[in-house]
Amino acid sequence: MKKSVKWHIWIASEVPRVFVLLFVFIIPFLVYAGISNPELLSVTENSFALYWDTDKAELCAINYGATRSNMDKSWAESGKPKKFHFLEVKGLKPGKEYYYQIKCGQEKSRQTRMSPGRFTTLTLPAGKQLFSFAVLTDMHIKEDVAGLILLPGAKNASLIPGFKWKDPDDPYWNFTNRNAIERINQLKPDFTIVNGDLTSWFTEDEFLIAKQMLDKLQMPYYVLRGNHDRVEDQPEDWFKKVFGLKQSYYSFEQGGFLFICLDSVRLKDGWEDISQEQWQWLESTLRGNALEPTFIFTHYQIGIGAPGINKDDQKRFLSILEQNPQTIACFYGHQHGARVEMLKFGERTVPQIIVPTAKEYPSGFALVRVFETGFVYNFQSTDCENCLEWRSITRGEYFGLAPEINGGSLSERNFVYHFPLEIQALVKK
Repeated sequence: MKKSVKWHIWIASEVPRVFVLLFVFIIPFLVYAGISNPELLSVTENSFALYWDTDKAELCAINYGATRSNMDKSWAESGKPKKFHFLEVKGLKPGKEYYYQIKCGQEKSRQTRMSPGRFTTLTLPAGKQLFSFAVLTDMHIKEDVAGLILLPGAKNASLIPGFKWKDPDDPYWNFTNRNAIERINQLKPDFTIVNGDLTSWFTEDEFLIAKQMLDKLQMPYYVLRGNHDRVEDQPEDWFKKVFGLKQSYYSFEQGGFLFICLDSVRLKDGWEDISQEQWQWLESTLRGNALEPTFIFTHYQIGIGAPGINKDDQKRFLSILEQNPQTIACFYGHQHGARVEMLKFGERTVPQIIVPTAKEYPSGFALVRVFETGFVYNFQSTDCENCLEWRSITRGEYFGLAPEINGGSLSERNFVYHFPLEIQALVKK
């Protein structure tokens, strides 16, 4: 087995990539004064979505076409003028290259690393779509400051003051998660998985608020425990009690696929930990369902060995993935950003997918559509007026390096994964 381990830096020890400073200084010169921070967020088989800021409130448009010299189509904003913009262009063709440019009055955008001015739409996997699901993570109910860089072992010591929202009566965790839930309902997936950190301080009222919000989903949903959902000195395990869970790890089936939801959190302090009983349950569950293609969900990134992950747990998890070729992909939360890494086991790859949070930059959730021969993963942005302004504000997290640290690349936010032939054979059964 060839292990691919990448150190995705945790909030307490994030170290910028070497090339980050180049973009920090170059980007301001790559856009016209009136248009700033353009980002190509999502590309599907028939659409793309862009975000940008403008110096003044105005309505803009996106020109696009098959060549840079002939962007003969346009998609315009409507409603009242705004400074924070999000626009999704639809009606494209799969597997085609397109060019685009933002136009605001007389100003036009130029290409940047985050907005390259061109893309190729995705090509769907062969066969029919079987079902779809959304992944929402790190809701952080009742958090009042975003973007803190906490010192190791310290609860309140931060390197920076973080960011606060201007309206205490409608905090950012409320309108961002509310909008994400509204957008999930619009997309109509078959179910939603909430991948941990529903709360900030693991109190009963936070869990009750989280449940009240999630109950507005118009489809079944499943919750996982995150490090902020621990027990510590609380009188009850409110995570289990509020959501009516007999056990904090479990599995369920959908359309011939198995979904495994693990509890990767030590209850007394929130550090990563998986009990011996849970390891045995996981191995037994996979052994007993060897003919069911399987997705695995944990809050912590066990498979790719982020700092703070128990090395023995990581080794055991990788061994389990290697021994169970029915495993399709692993989904994680915790880091609040977009990352994808492919673990290799001989000729077989298993995607390790870190899903962004909705409550701060890059502000969204994931939609996964499962087909007979693969799945499509797309980042979906929040789009409410406050959401877009808050996205612009929290883009300044980590000393302005949030796009580098949490933004991920376009291909980490949008991609197609084709099942190995043995998985396709299981699906056909």
